[in-house]
Amino acid sequence: MKKLLMVVLTLSLFAIEGVIRARAQVVDTIGADVPFGFTIRDHTLPAGSYAIKRLDSQPGVMEIRDADGERVLLFLTGSAQSAKEPKQTELIFDRFGDQYFLAEIFEAGNGAGAQVPKSRAERSLEKQIATVKVSVPARTALNAMK
Repeated sequence: MKKLLMVVLTLSLFAIEGVIRARAQVVDTIGADVPFGFTIRDHTLPAGSYAIKRLDSQPGVMEIRDADGERVLLFLTGSAQSAKEPKQTELIFDRFGDQYFLAEIFEAGNGAGAQVPKSRAERSLEKQIATVKVSVPARTALNAMK
């Protein structure tokens, strides 16, 4: 019985370590030129250059800042998994007609990413209009872990 308990405990520790490593590899800072206005939760941002940064002090929280540093928004993220490893760092938006919502962020070569929870408005549109996924490649991507 003790031997079985030790095996289960050891396997659990390896699984936890793998999750922590996968989470730590998500890009720390991304620079992107978004060619359209978009929404994160209930906040609409205009087209432009943005820096998106993962906050070390708050796991699952990211910051988006415009090129002038005038617009700063903090938002929550969860874990996302891509069916295939992306070839480039990218922001994925859900498009409903002419409205865009930031949905996911993925780093080149890493299938683990960050997902932005859907807002009430986005869930409502999802019921009415088909979702189109739109990818915007990152201009820069920095990962402090590499």
